[in-house]
Amino acid sequence: MLAMRFSKSTKKNPDVRDWTDRYGKKRNGQFFADTLASWKKQKIGNGGLMAIGLIGQRDLPGHTLRTAQSLLRWDLRPSLWSHAFVIAGQLNGRTNVLDLPLLEVALHPRTGEFPRPERNGVGEGTLRLYDNPKVDANVALLAVTMSETEAKGLAKRARTYNLDRVRYNLWDMLGVWQGHLWSHGMRPNPLRDGVPIAASSYVEFIYEGIDLDLTPAASSRNSAPEHLWNAALWWHEAFKEQNRSIAGACVLRDKGCSLLGADE
Repeated sequence: MLAMRFSKSTKKNPDVRDWTDRYGKKRNGQFFADTLASWKKQKIGNGGLMAIGLIGQRDLPGHTLRTAQSLLRWDLRPSLWSHAFVIAGQLNGRTNVLDLPLLEVALHPRTGEFPRPERNGVGEGTLRLYDNPKVDANVALLAVTMSETEAKGLAKRARTYNLDRVRYNLWDMLGVWQGHLWSHGMRPNPLRDGVPIAASSYVEFIYEGIDLDLTPAASSRNSAPEHLWNAALWWHEAFKEQNRSIAGACVLRDKGCSLLGADE
């Protein structure tokens, strides 16, 4: 198990809500739409712009990433999450939520496009990529309080792909993790060697634009979706000390990290 800092919070963040009972048997698009609508009523989330998405996938790449993160958990169980992204647009009355654009660094891009090295591995897509609850069994959206000006600033930073490539070489991270995936575990877990999961590392890079450390539990430059989730649940008091708060909602259909069958 890798060393992690322990939060002083004794209670989970009450603003991160488990909506599994409500949406467990529905498409993920309905969850996305209703979460963003709820945020609009609460006047948070900037219409979805720069909201953080977490996905717990049941395909082979997702299963590999989830099991690799077990060494980041006190119980040594697989993570609920395999992927992270940011929403790169704002919802309005004319927009289908599934058409909202997103930015991500995916180990296995659902778009079928090969990652571009000149963009440091960053790809584009829409929420429609993650609508299938059978494949993307666990879903969450997280919103950090910020002004609309700050959100637009982060959106601009998110497209400055090589701004800090010395510290955030997402392309190289993808290469290491591809080797781990394709060798079926024959190569060591990259997290043990301090190689972050590129998807969450990209989200951290973006949020440095408002001087916010999204993963205070991590004791090194390591990064994983598990860190983002842990921070949302247990480090909310630390965020408030920086005049930020974090809210969110999740649907958890697969806590045990089951793998899709070959014919599914």
